[in-house]
Amino acid sequence: MARVKLEAGTGIAGFSGRIGNLVFRMSAEGTTYVQQAPAPGSGPGSAAQQHYRRHFGAAARYGRAQQASAAGRAYYQPFVRPARFASVYSVALADFLKPPQIVAVEVGAYRGQAGEQLRIQAHDPYGVTAVRLVLRDAAGRELEQGEAEPEEGGWWSYTTICSHLPGAVRQVVVTARDRPGNAAELVVDLE
Repeated sequence: MARVKLEAGTGIAGFSGRIGNLVFRMSAEGTTYVQQAPAPGSGPGSAAQQHYRRHFGAAARYGRAQQASAAGRAYYQPFVRPARFASVYSVALADFLKPPQIVAVEVGAYRGQAGEQLRIQAHDPYGVTAVRLVLRDAAGRELEQGEAEPEEGGWWSYTTICSHLPGAVRQVVVTARDRPGNAAELVVDLE
């Protein structure tokens, strides 16, 4: 069903929906676009398609929630660029769909002593909100964990709180999170 918005004295202000085999969409700046309706699918799709549809639906709900909240608009508005379909909703949707990346982990100087710094560089176009480290032994048992503190240029720093026997720490597990809650994990094996 198509929707038409009429404004007094100006005529049609907005037109969206479907008429026959045509779909009408209006962009954030008010331009109306028309395209041929997609062909109906031949079933529910593969498990991967169903998963992506659910994930995209969650992203759309997140984008609408950020658009509707004052805090969400304040956070995402600086990332909105003047372009076709640019809005807080589209930026928040893009943020939800793409997790952060762990670019680098500097553990070369770590000798197992308390007070040593481990540095992590994590990137997300819309901001990394937290970086967490877990130090594990050869059997996979957790020896130490904690939150890293942000530094300049996308770097984060974690200061160890415990001393460990030489060679006891065999893995550093780094987890970076963004505003929607996406997580990226990287396991670094120590020699």
